[in-house]
Amino acid sequence: MTESDDQKQPGMSGMGRWLAVGSELPCSVIIMTYLGSFLGTAWWGPQGAVTGGVIGALAGFVLGVVSVYKTVEYYDRLESQAKTRRTYMPPPEEIYEEFDLPGKDEKS
Repeated sequence: MTESDDQKQPGMSGMGRWLAVGSELPCSVIIMTYLGSFLGTAWWGPQGAVTGGVIGALAGFVLGVVSVYKTVEYYDRLESQAKTRRTYMPPPEEIYEEFDLPGKDEKS
């Protein structure tokens, strides 16, 4: 990964988005484990709850890893676009041009 402006600044300025990325994987595993347990109980009875939970945990882990990978890839792409973005700089002739503004020399 590249060093972003958030990492150059002292403190925890860019910590929020990385906390969100870090919480995606555990949340995905927990949700899919519960869903797998629920569906296992519904389809195969009480014995299927454990099997469904394990299948759900594995599916949640895979989906969570893919989600974290895509999110980090998206943040890297945003950082690279922000570095390549250039601001407008007028030519020196335009900067040093003197203007004759009306009303400046007139006295009322």
